[in-house]
Amino acid sequence: MTRRRTTIPRLTLLAALWPLAAGAQAATPPPGAEDPRSYVEFVQDFAGHCVTRGGVQILVKSRHPTRTVKVWLDRYHGGNGTGDRSRSELRPGGEPEPLGCSKNNDAPQEWRIVRAEFID
Repeated sequence: MTRRRTTIPRLTLLAALWPLAAGAQAATPPPGAEDPRSYVEFVQDFAGHCVTRGGVQILVKSRHPTRTVKVWLDRYHGGNGTGDRSRSELRPGGEPEPLGCSKNNDAPQEWRIVRAEFID
């Protein structure tokens, strides 16, 4: 049996990836504007249930003094995306919101910012 190699024309590939590139540009604030992502902070707490698993509790909060930040986060477990997406509204001076433990089932767990915007 002969294997047939399939190629995708470069123009088709470029057309397929264009919306991704355009979306990435739209998420970048214009020069001189505040980037809401820069105000999202991940913090740690030594919660008992996480410490017994060999980790710490991960929380998220806003460092902006006056504006609320809406943030979308993707969860990763063992370096792989889980498909879980959370959304939080982080108020200025508000309490950090717990996300989960830094270790789960003996594998590292983390959250990454997908999108952030100010709510006024």
